[in-house]
Amino acid sequence: MTALREIIAAEANRDTFPAARAFGEELRRRYGPSTAGVIFYGSCLRQNTDVGLLLDFYVLVDSYARALKHPVSAVFARLLPPNVYYHEMTFEDRPSEKRIVRAKVAVMAVGQFLHGVGPETFASSLWARFAQPAMILYARNNEVRRRLVDGLASAVETMILRTQPLMDSGFTARDLWVRAFTNTYGAELRPEKDSKAGELVDMDLERYVAVTSAVLGSSFPGSVYHHAPADKQRAVVAWRLRRVQGKMLNVLRLIKAAFTFQGGLDYAVWKIERHSGVKVELTEAERKRPLITGARLLLKTMSRGGLR
Repeated sequence: MTALREIIAAEANRDTFPAARAFGEELRRRYGPSTAGVIFYGSCLRQNTDVGLLLDFYVLVDSYARALKHPVSAVFARLLPPNVYYHEMTFEDRPSEKRIVRAKVAVMAVGQFLHGVGPETFASSLWARFAQPAMILYARNNEVRRRLVDGLASAVETMILRTQPLMDSGFTARDLWVRAFTNTYGAELRPEKDSKAGELVDMDLERYVAVTSAVLGSSFPGSVYHHAPADKQRAVVAWRLRRVQGKMLNVLRLIKAAFTFQGGLDYAVWKIERHSGVKVELTEAERKRPLITGARLLLKTMSRGGLR
């Protein structure tokens, strides 16, 4: 995995635009001494801007209790990680030019994160997300940084090895990654247009060719990989199970958000409608009973086909 790790280490340690750097520092301060690392990823990283977008971060902590300072939130974070929050900060692009920068922030124990991006984890949500480019904006020390780089490299390798059995002999790196992202989109509450996976890969095709080469061999941009498909049917079944599991976990996390932070129930309803097409109207009485309403929300989503 040496070649892959070198690629990921260079990727994780590069620089980014000032607003993202500043927000990373703000998150390190906000979550305090328990913060082991801050990882930046997602559309803003790919596009190198946050204008009109929402920054995406993972804050990796040693202790939920110390980082979150809320016992109920800490319990649910341990049971169903990560906890996801919306944060804002004022940022000054130029002297006297201030604006609001917004971010979606997932808080997760560093050990749970490292386990989740590895091959021992069946669910695809973490290793699929971090098989894409990511940056380590903060690491407490060199040992933490090493572990995070290893974790990011493991996510890439896991994504490739989980997808390869689905491929017929004679596929390119692009074919592999388009299939991989198509499958992982299907395992979340995030319907995407058919072309989305291809657009994502083509945006950074050289990178995806390089990491595929590091795992499967061959260094030519147009390399075609030949292999005898083994256990293809087992892999197909596994991905079908991930699809069901992933959608269920997404809904459960949204329900958790409904009663672990202010405004969470409305956030859950908005996310479900946005990503599954299921519209649920909440009454004021329902908002006052987030736990009961969250359970009913799951049943409504399932009955209306939102977990297909």
